[in-house]
Amino acid sequence: MKKKISKALENVFILENKKNIIESGIVKKIDVFKDEIRIHISLYNPTMHIKKKLKKDILQSIKYQNLDKKKIFLKIEIQLKNTDKKISGIKNILAVASGKGGVGKSTIATNLAVSLVKMGFHVGLLDADIYGPSIPLMFNIEEDKIQSSILKKKNNSYVMNPITSYGVKIISLGFFSKSGEAVVWRGPMATKALRQFIHDTDWGALDFLIVDLPPGTGDIHLSILQDIPLKGIIIVSTPQKISLSDVHRSVAMFRIKSIQVPILGIIENMSFFIENKTKTKQYFFGKNGVKNFSKKMNIFFLGEIPMLQEIREYSDLGVPVVLENDQIRKIFEKITKNIINKLSQ
Repeated sequence: MKKKISKALENVFILENKKNIIESGIVKKIDVFKDEIRIHISLYNPTMHIKKKLKKDILQSIKYQNLDKKKIFLKIEIQLKNTDKKISGIKNILAVASGKGGVGKSTIATNLAVSLVKMGFHVGLLDADIYGPSIPLMFNIEEDKIQSSILKKKNNSYVMNPITSYGVKIISLGFFSKSGEAVVWRGPMATKALRQFIHDTDWGALDFLIVDLPPGTGDIHLSILQDIPLKGIIIVSTPQKISLSDVHRSVAMFRIKSIQVPILGIIENMSFFIENKTKTKQYFFGKNGVKNFSKKMNIFFLGEIPMLQEIREYSDLGVPVVLENDQIRKIFEKITKNIINKLSQ
């Protein structure tokens, strides 16, 4: 009976894998009982559509073996291929994430990186937003400067050479596409490019590598989790419910049993603005939304960043605002120290 089932499973394939599920070794055990067949499978991809298609294909393939009278039970376990292998020369890799777009992840990643540099650390910044890279704009890195210095020869092969700005070593897809040019890539191509950024870049010795993640919970996030030994995640959100709803999904992804990356804390961005005449705080997106969420989800609250015109102005100029505004510099110093303290714990 087991041979019949195993033979049937040789007709089942997983997306992006030329081997069937028997050859690829994801079928760990087949148990046959009087009225039941149990098939134990370990998957390296937690996406829902992969699991649904796999179940459908297995059931369809087994039906042809005249085993319809038996109940078929599939136990699918998720195991990410995260090799705990460190990237040479990099001590700590942290990701800045949010399920929501437009909450200021890139602004925060930029100013965290520069704050760490000002504290005396060696820092790199990987712009992992393949479809909307904004880090080059945040650092005012011009196209002609990029093209002349992005590739260099090392050990008879070419590697990517980070562009250094304000003391931060930076790699972004924006270095390889022209301004305004759309990146129209499917998931596998985007993840392949990301792997090259990670492994084919001469980062040198770094105390911290900050990874600026795109919105959502898709292929790029899974590639990062599989290919990079992350020390922790920094979540960013604005206070309103619509942002926190997406952030909640992102937190759930990082807490999946097979992933389990430590969430170091959450930052509330655009918390309030100060009205000019009365000098009172105005909570445009709602008050204490992220603080309340952090308590509910048992996530450390790292700090809040107000809405200031200077943040927008300096970001548009490509100048990290922590270098120009003392109020924001002190806020980011406190948040950065909180992150370092959480890492040490």
